[in-house]
Amino acid sequence: MLLAEPDPATAAQFMAAADHMGIRTDWCRDGAETLLAVGAEVPTVLILAAHTDNVDAARVVATIRSRSDVPILVGAAKSGDERIVREVLAAGASAVVARPYDITTIAPFAGITTLSPAEDSVVTAGPIRVNPSGYETRVGNREVQLTQRELELLVYLIKRRGHVASQSEISLAVWGHSAETNTVAVHVKRLREKLGSDAQHGQFIRTIRGAGYRLAPSLCA
Repeated sequence: MLLAEPDPATAAQFMAAADHMGIRTDWCRDGAETLLAVGAEVPTVLILAAHTDNVDAARVVATIRSRSDVPILVGAAKSGDERIVREVLAAGASAVVARPYDITTIAPFAGITTLSPAEDSVVTAGPIRVNPSGYETRVGNREVQLTQRELELLVYLIKRRGHVASQSEISLAVWGHSAETNTVAVHVKRLREKLGSDAQHGQFIRTIRGAGYRLAPSLCA
């Protein structure tokens, strides 16, 4: 994929999330650089900030669309970009997405689902068994109903094999971008309540104060 984004922090955050999913992303800082990059090699998907320097977003879209049908996603803020949104859609943009970007929204345009093939297989930790593709979670003989975010969070913690995951790492892995600390905490709390605990392992998800979360070490032995 190709990301045209003037803000280095926003670009770095998105590229880290994409890399976690195994997606290679090249970065351009302005509209002129983007046109040169697309001219050299057409990307699978172009993510273009609504505000670009040197060449504005609508002109970038129109120029690329005249010679390629590559999906062009324009990242806009929730408010204040209405005029630009109208212009880029009229110029041929494929869709408008929220900025900062959510990799789980953008990945399908590149033919990639939220869960990679490696993550699609059944994962286990002690009595916990998760089948991501079937959205099925069991603790022993008990079936547990999880939301998609809760399921992805649980799979991520299982794959960490007892290593502590920070709030930032969880945000990028599950949400594809930096989420509010409270968002992660609320999802961990709900997941912890649904999984429960048992006599052998105690509480399945542990909070490591000031560091993050991990599964009980005995689950990963």
